[in-house]
Amino acid sequence: MRVDLYDKDFNKIDLSPFNVYTTNFILDSPSPTHERQEISGQHGSITLGTKLGGRSMTVTFHIEAVDMHDFPLVRNEVFKVLNGLENLFIVDKREPGKRWKVKVEATYDIVPIGLVFAQFDISFMSDSPFCESVGTTMDDYTFDAGVWQIGQGLLAEDDFIFTHTADTFSIYNPGDVIINPRSIHTPLTIEVEAGVTSSNHTLTLTNTTTGDVWTYTGATTAGQVIVLKNVECLLGGASVALKTNYGLMTLKPGYNQFTKSSNISEVKFINRFYYK
Repeated sequence: MRVDLYDKDFNKIDLSPFNVYTTNFILDSPSPTHERQEISGQHGSITLGTKLGGRSMTVTFHIEAVDMHDFPLVRNEVFKVLNGLENLFIVDKREPGKRWKVKVEATYDIVPIGLVFAQFDISFMSDSPFCESVGTTMDDYTFDAGVWQIGQGLLAEDDFIFTHTADTFSIYNPGDVIINPRSIHTPLTIEVEAGVTSSNHTLTLTNTTTGDVWTYTGATTAGQVIVLKNVECLLGGASVALKTNYGLMTLKPGYNQFTKSSNISEVKFINRFYYK
């Protein structure tokens, strides 16, 4: 098998009992789209911005049915699983620590050869231009955990700590993509635990590397957790955004240095890492 397939809940899809195997995986390059503008009286143009489109890839499948009557049954199993209605995950077995969230992109033909064999390609599309780590910051940082690999930018164990109580600390992003909670493709959750009980207190979290600052001003109870989930700010499941400065944290690739106010007892980062 060249790739492993998983359903939307990351449960493995095993087609091997039907003698369906994957034999090749081709990943297309990033697809940049440039916004350009010509300048009157000057040669050429200027690039105003660039964004990456979705990512396409192709998997080659091989069928070896038992007999001519078994072939359409096997084909139907493929149609049932790979129909394009729901998201799937693709994991290249050569890179088991990364996954692509995809959908079947187009129709495909399964033509029998000698009544029982078939080889066919299926095109997949990822809405995100990035793959993501299988593991999250909540997983054990060991290769025995089965979710990490060489080539993910991972460093020493001390760098893989994402729950902090000190007023100054660092968060390491081993990916090569900025984690920006404004993007649906790079979600980020931060849990901020209040350390004091007060009728009116200001909690502050700052990424000094990027200049991002988040503040909350209002009543606090020691031990209560304010959740910064993407662009939301929640307390007990209800929004408290009006009590904040609407600040959002981003994590650039590499080290991010943070400070927190002393009235915050603990900060926890929950996220995956992303790769081009």
